Amino acid sequence: MTLYQLEVFTIVAKLRSFTQAAVRLRVRQPSVSLLVQALQRELKVKLFERLGNKILPTRAGEELFRQSKDILAKVERIKERLDEIAGRKKGIIAIGGSGLATASFLAVAIQRFEKEQAGIEVLLTIQRSDILEKKLLQGELDLALLGRAPRSSLLVIKPYRDEEIVVIAPPDHPLTKKRVVPLKLIANEALIIHEEGTLIRDMVEQSFADRRIPFKPLVEIKFQWGSRDAIRSMVASSIGISLLAKCHAISDIEAGRLRVLKVPDLQLERTMYIAVHKKRERSLLVKPFIAFLKQYKNQ
Repeated sequence: MTLYQLEVFTIVAKLRSFTQAAVRLRVRQPSVSLLVQALQRELKVKLFERLGNKILPTRAGEELFRQSKDILAKVERIKERLDEIAGRKKGIIAIGGSGLATASFLAVAIQRFEKEQAGIEVLLTIQRSDILEKKLLQGELDLALLGRAPRSSLLVIKPYRDEEIVVIAPPDHPLTKKRVVPLKLIANEALIIHEEGTLIRDMVEQSFADRRIPFKPLVEIKFQWGSRDAIRSMVASSIGISLLAKCHAISDIEAGRLRVLKVPDLQLERTMYIAVHKKRERSLLVKPFIAFLKQYKNQ
């Protein structure tokens, strides 16, 4: 049983697909199948069973998957330690970013980090904060910037930066002529906002509920890549008004395509968090990236 066999088995078990594992490993699918078959013969156990079009780990497979993840993580830590002794900093670091983080600065920050740390390659995953938290716990990510504070005690979290939430309207909207706008007037407008369960939606709904003002959005947008572009476009087209993190609308605001309404009852901010698994907090690759983020956060 080799480390490569364990790595291939782990990827198959994680993806539950020989075909997808082959794509991830950049090899042919029969090679993956043959390797897993050889591993089963050596261990004298069946590692997978097929149910319809899916493959699932057997009880033995689940145990090997659990043990393999620990073994591969220890091997990676050994490599990092040896690189540290030799004065080298090289490898791949998997970073996750919520929509807030990636839209405001993270993708650009990563490009600069890779230039400064020539031996480190960064793989970026863009997802909702709850999905990124799961990936951190499963060992698929080394670090993530989240729009919500994770709940797991296995993660080390630190507040990173705050983002202002603003009410945006088209430039010719009647409310743009008011110095301040009461929340009751916002409630009477056609409101375009993300679907239930998103952080800004939850914050806005709570603000309305605290003041016993009915919350009835005109359009609910499913949260996905590009959804904020759709919201900004709809507001600029005078379909309604909306609430977004200011960083997501700043280019349109500066260009005069959108205006910010001053609503004293909606002084909202959301905090971005750095989250890392306790086992990876001292990683040779994670530490310099965290240090870089701390220097970069005000840019």
